[in-house]
Amino acid sequence: MQHLLSFQSAVVHDFGQPFSGTQKMRPAEHLQHYRPYLTQLFGELTDAQLQQVFSVARIQHFETGQFVFRQGDTDNALYIVLSGRLRVVQHSGAGTQILGDVAAGEPVGEFALFTKDPRTASVVAIRKSLVLQLYEADYKALVTDNPHFAYNLPQFVINRMRRKTFQHQLGAAPKNVAVIKLQPDHDFSGWTDDMKQELAEMGVPVTVYDAESRSSEDQHTIFEEMENSEGLNILVCDEAHTAWANQCLTYCDLVVVATEFYASSNLYAIEQKLNIYSENILNKKIYLLLLHPENAPSPAHTQRWLAKRPVNLHLHVRKHNARDIRRFCRIITHQAIGLVLGGGGAKGAAHVGAAKAMMEAGIEFDFVGGTSAGALYGMGLTVTDFDFPKVRNFCQHGVDCKVTSNDYHFPFLSLMRGKNMRKYLKSMLEDVHLEDFWVNTYCVSTDYSAASIKVHDRGLARQKVEASIAIPGVFPPVIIDRHLHVDGGVLDNLPIEAMYEKPVRHVIAIALSAQSPRVVDIKTIPSAWEIFLNLFTKKHRYRLPKMPALLMNALTLNSVQRQEVSKKQVSMYVEMDLRAYGLLDWSKWKDVIEQGYQQTRALLNDMPPAEQFWKR
Repeated sequence: MQHLLSFQSAVVHDFGQPFSGTQKMRPAEHLQHYRPYLTQLFGELTDAQLQQVFSVARIQHFETGQFVFRQGDTDNALYIVLSGRLRVVQHSGAGTQILGDVAAGEPVGEFALFTKDPRTASVVAIRKSLVLQLYEADYKALVTDNPHFAYNLPQFVINRMRRKTFQHQLGAAPKNVAVIKLQPDHDFSGWTDDMKQELAEMGVPVTVYDAESRSSEDQHTIFEEMENSEGLNILVCDEAHTAWANQCLTYCDLVVVATEFYASSNLYAIEQKLNIYSENILNKKIYLLLLHPENAPSPAHTQRWLAKRPVNLHLHVRKHNARDIRRFCRIITHQAIGLVLGGGGAKGAAHVGAAKAMMEAGIEFDFVGGTSAGALYGMGLTVTDFDFPKVRNFCQHGVDCKVTSNDYHFPFLSLMRGKNMRKYLKSMLEDVHLEDFWVNTYCVSTDYSAASIKVHDRGLARQKVEASIAIPGVFPPVIIDRHLHVDGGVLDNLPIEAMYEKPVRHVIAIALSAQSPRVVDIKTIPSAWEIFLNLFTKKHRYRLPKMPALLMNALTLNSVQRQEVSKKQVSMYVEMDLRAYGLLDWSKWKDVIEQGYQQTRALLNDMPPAEQFWKR
């Protein structure tokens, strides 16, 4: 791989000189074209201020694989991407880690302006890029003449740091998307036409390029045109035009491998020729787009497609299915919405009502994740594709199965055998795997063997949910890959951080933990005999929590602080008041659903229009 990454001297360009091929661009055209990028960094600029920025800075052209700077370098320059795309990578004893991509209009290396520390990461061009280089002395000169610069740039950097603390997988939205068709004779127009229409309604212009329609044009001209265009560029590739496809892979920001779901899942010749799954730091993110016919049954055996393809994400899309199309478009334009559901036993039914209220308000979910009860009810929502009558049937069936009653045994590992719960999960989820859900879904358990959080987004769904709801002392632990797993709420009762491992822009989190301090009016804990008599006579002298509820609440206290920190990083935080309902009282599920619905609807109705991100 080293020959791909060898350092070359950057080409420095002056105004009035060609900076891309043989095309010349006058200085005034430079200024107006790049004005929006500099405005978001420095604030509103007059023409004179804009001219001043370019007069002290240098424009550099980097080829694919060329380093802008390396980890450990001590230069003190800030770089602003004018076109193309850069990648930030960090080297350590464990190998090379990709930290993110930097697109047009974004700065990189800005800390060098304020510190003398060596570079903590390397930056490499992943396609031809034009970059504005600004040294510390130049920046100080600009700030001296324009004091407001000193506020705007640090503010931009701080806001980006806050976002990147959680949004690990988001980065800059792709501009050039290479779509590799595995079956070139298959007519994909039924899906692509709907996608183009949806993107147009989102206000995203789309330009489609393919080898046949552009065969007579100079490739350099084509890719320069892409850089100057607005919106998304879709580069269509197939096996018949591998030279074109190789060029597209060089210039794209995202690779979408598109295939008919029921076709052969073996590796295709074009995948092997392009070697798109090889590992190096210039790799682009790869999404696997699995296309289904209209009104298709739920996917099955999706794993056959993923076994030999190390993709970043797979997406199921049905022909002419508006929700699927919108979901795909939001994800590739980095507008995706993730729904995170917290634990809380039988109170989890409130998640059903909350989701219904949100969908009625126009909110759609592109990713769903949960812990414990959040995992159980989240899976119920997504396995039915948000069919609420079916979800209500699941709730009633849970009561009929008596998942937390008539299941006690000798408490060697737990109070309950978990037999009734496993029977219920089998009836609800059957043998469906997580990768088969229409909406990407995960759940979280606590890996007791490794003392860590485990995020499950592949494998047998009912097994993963059983692990996520295995309250220590109440249900037995679940063995997965020779590790013992218990309730996810032990370490994280509202798995927001796990959601930010997905490419989401907005996260909605629903917590079931709203409560006031519970005080008791007795001085000492009564004996077991006294408690028994109290229950037998029904005098209710001792209002103490039952053992399962006490265990559940005590074990999740550890995750309360995590929840307090992470909830500040979401677009919408919903905290349900369900103090009137018991953690294990499944019989009140109708009332709990209604509470979730009414409380969420009230919150949405009171939300200022500026905060209604799903309408923008």
